[in-house]
Amino acid sequence: MAGPQTILPVSYEAGEDLSSSQYRAIVVGASQGLIALPSGANASRFQGILQDRPVAGESGEVMKLGISRAIAVGTIANGDPLEIGDAAGGVKSLTSGVGSYLGTAEKDAIDGEEFLMFICPVELAGTGITYSSSSSSSSSSSSSSSQ
Repeated sequence: MAGPQTILPVSYEAGEDLSSSQYRAIVVGASQGLIALPSGANASRFQGILQDRPVAGESGEVMKLGISRAIAVGTIANGDPLEIGDAAGGVKSLTSGVGSYLGTAEKDAIDGEEFLMFICPVELAGTGITYSSSSSSSSSSSSSSSQ
């Protein structure tokens, strides 16, 4: 399998020490233009996956779209839809209907393992959203009920 595919990397200033957070999910920080670790599982305001190790005040590269390495929380199957798994920015199989849908797993992974994921974020709010895993990252589906 090919490695990461850079499609949309963007630089942001780290609002906190992220030197131990490479390949972790990053969210909008407390101040304009800053990035930070999420508050916990199912957090919203996903910015992307951090590609390097900036300390507070340094610029960090965040992959916003494409194939990136990520760190697994729990067991993940190839094709699973993904969400933020914990306050350390780990990624888990999607179970919630709120927060951020990050994309899909490109391979199986176990807890703590580095794996490849396809980043294609969608912010989730409300109910009536369902996801199903599939064998292909491009066929993950979503639907919402009409209001």
